Amino acid sequence: MTLRSSLSCAAVVAAVMSLAVAAPSQAAEAPADPGDFYSSKQPYVPPTDADIAAYQQAPAGYAPLATETVARHGSRGLSGYKYDLLLHRLAETAQAEGGFLTPEIGTEFLTNLDAITAANVENGYGMLTGQGETQHQGIGERAAARNAALFADAGNRIVAETSGEPRATESGENFLLGLGDAGLALEPRPDLLYFHKVENPDGTEKAPGTPEREGAEAYEAYIEAQTDDGGTIAAATEFIEERPESVRVSEELLSGIFTPAFIAAMGADDAHTWYATVDGTKDGAPACAPGADPAADPDACSDPKKSIKSAVDAAMTLYNLYIIAADMEQENVSPHEFDFAQYFDGREADAEWFAYLLDTEDFYEKGPSLAGHDETYTVAQPLLDDFFRVIDDRAAGGDVAATFRFAHAETIVPFAALLKLPGSTVPAPDVAAPASVSDVFDYASNPWRGAQVTPMAANVQWDVVSRTGVDPATGTSYTPLVRMLYNEREIAFADGCRPVAVGSHWVKVTELKRCLTGAAMAESPLIGDTAPVDDTVPGPELAATGGGADAATWVLGILLLVVGAGAASRRRALRD
Repeated sequence: MTLRSSLSCAAVVAAVMSLAVAAPSQAAEAPADPGDFYSSKQPYVPPTDADIAAYQQAPAGYAPLATETVARHGSRGLSGYKYDLLLHRLAETAQAEGGFLTPEIGTEFLTNLDAITAANVENGYGMLTGQGETQHQGIGERAAARNAALFADAGNRIVAETSGEPRATESGENFLLGLGDAGLALEPRPDLLYFHKVENPDGTEKAPGTPEREGAEAYEAYIEAQTDDGGTIAAATEFIEERPESVRVSEELLSGIFTPAFIAAMGADDAHTWYATVDGTKDGAPACAPGADPAADPDACSDPKKSIKSAVDAAMTLYNLYIIAADMEQENVSPHEFDFAQYFDGREADAEWFAYLLDTEDFYEKGPSLAGHDETYTVAQPLLDDFFRVIDDRAAGGDVAATFRFAHAETIVPFAALLKLPGSTVPAPDVAAPASVSDVFDYASNPWRGAQVTPMAANVQWDVVSRTGVDPATGTSYTPLVRMLYNEREIAFADGCRPVAVGSHWVKVTELKRCLTGAAMAESPLIGDTAPVDDTVPGPELAATGGGADAATWVLGILLLVVGAGAASRRRALRD
């Protein structure tokens, strides 16, 4: 299908960054944290006019050739009947035992739970909210404006792909609406965009014997081993959950709702351990949200294995309702209004700690993870290969000028680590029995933040330009150039990926293949350079760990140079 013709101090920092291969340089370029500590439920923050105005022009003589993206789905409601159900079961016990500070507080708490459940039943569990729709429409509109010259050619084609999960498909549909090509169908590509599971979103499985099946099986086996008893990730997450600060902030949060005696009883016995079942017991039957049609919305029925077994679990469950509410502003209306922000008023530092606890799982299971291990992000290698395939096909004369992919945090987080994007450059120490904070992922020594790495609608976009004719420096056709937008802000590629000129964000595709995949390169990374090629320059690597020269100290050092030159078990059972 054709695109509609109607679609119409950086250099100094780059030079400084080039001095420190394998250091977390790009952490300094990450967008500022919005400060509400919503972790990976952070609503998308669109680029400002200044961000867009700062996009670099292509070098002289180069014109748009292609554009491609991978994006997380937009803001959604609760992924399933889970947190709301668990807290409802806990609240029922609190009411029966006088566990609320006052009867009024208990009534209001239950009213909030009923309301957010009703809002999710009406919207559909796991589906995009109004915010999610608007986010991707806006991204599509801005993509159309940025690539107007490319899209003006009616002979060019667009390809749109989805993981197959409804919220990813909804995101693609809204993006295409904003782009101006709403009639284009999205192609399910779970092999490429749902690579972390053997089972696809539609219930089928990846074909036995295929690379996609083998990759998913290897990843699932690795995560199972690492998160089971004896696994390093399990030990790290348990250490973090049991840090005194985790217990303190959890009890502090709950103390505004429940009595000290009820908080102390949480997890102490079967009567104060709650499961996502009809009666809250471990052997109870699954429960479905009141008013939901399970045939139409299977996610409105619970997974009985989900549970609250401690005060930390209870606080984290409440935190998960607080952060999802930020993505449901248009659904938070009469007759089902809810207010979970009230429980966090004046507790911003506590909210940051809960964000850290939630970030821990994504960091270890999908992101930079453990030093010396790459299993959590090399699973995204086929996606990177596909990015290069799209460019090669187009450069060879293909008519696909734009490829848009819509997926999940499980896609974006490993892809960001594979590319060494800002904040995804530092692993945690590989310590099987952590004994101190320096042995685990910690905000003080690691730049990884879910709100920055994978907010709702997070996206990575590559724009490609080319030039007709023969490059006198090589005697062959000019090599296409690529630049990257991360959440629609232009950033440099990772250290070790040499741009076409000092301060430029444009990189030859041959240089990108060399630095990101290890491919051989037979030309200079610079435009017009005929000097012998140095193919020994190392590509980007993760820093050793976040435990040595921590990210904050390293970034401070970078800023000083520029001036001189002119953040398993139980939380895994609760996770969205």
